[in-house]
Amino acid sequence: MNNVTLALRNELNMNEKSSTSEKKKNALGQKKFAATAADFVDNMPPPPIHDELQPIDYFYCIFGKQSTTLLTNQSNLYSVQKHPNKPARISEIEMEYFIGILLMTGIYSFPKQRYFWSSDTRFESRSSVMSRDQFLEIKKSLHVTDNSVQSNRTDINFDRANKVRPLLNIVKENFRKISKEEKLSIDEQIIPFKGKSIMKQHMPNKPNRWDYKMFLLVGGKSGICYDFIFYTGKNDKKKHGFCTDIVLDLCETVPRFINHKVYFDNYFTTIRLQ
Repeated sequence: MNNVTLALRNELNMNEKSSTSEKKKNALGQKKFAATAADFVDNMPPPPIHDELQPIDYFYCIFGKQSTTLLTNQSNLYSVQKHPNKPARISEIEMEYFIGILLMTGIYSFPKQRYFWSSDTRFESRSSVMSRDQFLEIKKSLHVTDNSVQSNRTDINFDRANKVRPLLNIVKENFRKISKEEKLSIDEQIIPFKGKSIMKQHMPNKPNRWDYKMFLLVGGKSGICYDFIFYTGKNDKKKHGFCTDIVLDLCETVPRFINHKVYFDNYFTTIRLQ
């Protein structure tokens, strides 16, 4: 057998092996995924039997009365630190009015907040609750933490969101208390923001290119938020990889052994989650 014949046979054998390998790959790719049947064990409590809740009651189920107390105490503290001879002296009911006015700002928008009290554009349901000067005074003093005990920025465990972290923790804990439905979804949530912040993200392909980013665990049908992670930037610690950590952290409070289904897109899909 000459060298040419031997070379041809070797080439044919290699082609056959390659063809067999491709067939195996195609067979694996076409194989249908068969998920194990797992019926959901519904453990959601029955609806409450007491009187129907008012909108403010639903708001405080999430925001929490303790949030109003926190904002009032810390804002008064900051006012005393900043203007010891003329502090703001904000009461909790005034803080509630202030929060309500801020929420209305997201529904009825003016170029400047002062226009709500202007004689030409006066908004009665807002201006009758609180004077313009009082609103601006609270806004100027609004704080969540004590500036005198802030952690060092050079600390390896420094939290970029430390200025609002106590408020985020209260809201997060209240979301976690809500009983979860069978099908859950994990996705990102964008909060448009054009101000200055090291936590602001640039996303050129989004309608709002500059924003804060959050990752949410929500109900697949209801859309109710059950948990969230406020993204503070690339300094966040990673244990198993960024996307894997997001999914695992959000699933921490999902009850085990009652067969919840968690859905997410390929952005969060990693081998470590298998």
